[in-house]
Amino acid sequence: MHFADRINESVQSKKSVLCLGLDPHWDSIPNFLKKDCTPDEALLKFFIPIIDACEQHVACVKPQIAFFEQFGSIGYSAFEKVCMYAKSKNLPVIVDAKRGDIGSTAAAYAEAFLGKNRPYDALTINPYMGEDTLLPFVEVAKQNEKGLFVLVKTSNAGSGDLQDLPIGDELVCERVARMVSRIGLGDLNSSQFSSVGAVVGATYPEDLSLLRRDMPSQIFLIPGYGAQGGKAEDLKSAFYDDAKGGIVNSSRGILFAYQNENEPEKFAEHAENAAKKAKKDLNFF
Repeated sequence: MHFADRINESVQSKKSVLCLGLDPHWDSIPNFLKKDCTPDEALLKFFIPIIDACEQHVACVKPQIAFFEQFGSIGYSAFEKVCMYAKSKNLPVIVDAKRGDIGSTAAAYAEAFLGKNRPYDALTINPYMGEDTLLPFVEVAKQNEKGLFVLVKTSNAGSGDLQDLPIGDELVCERVARMVSRIGLGDLNSSQFSSVGAVVGATYPEDLSLLRRDMPSQIFLIPGYGAQGGKAEDLKSAFYDDAKGGIVNSSRGILFAYQNENEPEKFAEHAENAAKKAKKDLNFF
């Protein structure tokens, strides 16, 4: 199945554009889960109940690989197990790894995360080494019906240092957007959505409609909602009818919702409540 179909079908079946970010900030994981066990065991004890609690409210998950890699091989093992568990729940898995490199190195990265038998559906990639560094990822993604999300306009405060620089009568992010749109034309589904999507931050809502104009066929992965300050009402311009064309990521606001009530033993229950609230808030249907 084409990657865009997989995302759009999940959005429609769950009636949710919410993407659950799996960012295991170690200090925020309840201490009782970390007692008398290794980090990989603690990560699994944290994420399995959260995925179970939230699966009906989210369209997909997005594990941030750095929080797993910091623990070395056992962390990577936990990462793969979490991804496979999410897949067993029919949740598309978007790996947030922001890979990017030249030639054969890019091809190796692509095979690692987008290979046919890898338990991941999509990968975030960095375009700032140039178009030729994206093409190996695009080729492998198309071959294996996987997806990509290219960094176009990120949600961090310093994104404008480079992304908002003018190039003639356009900005760097607009130039990147047009490049993403062009290379994505080679793999469109029947609804004219591409397997090559774009990361566009919720913290810059004025850019969403501008970049949607430049990238009509891209599925937007929208970080920055919730804890980073992005508001649901500012995101509607990213979406087409029936909430197609985008997914909105929320990580800390769901994973660590228990902290608001100081009830660590109920971390999964509070995560579910936060996911339900976000789903309702982001109801663009």
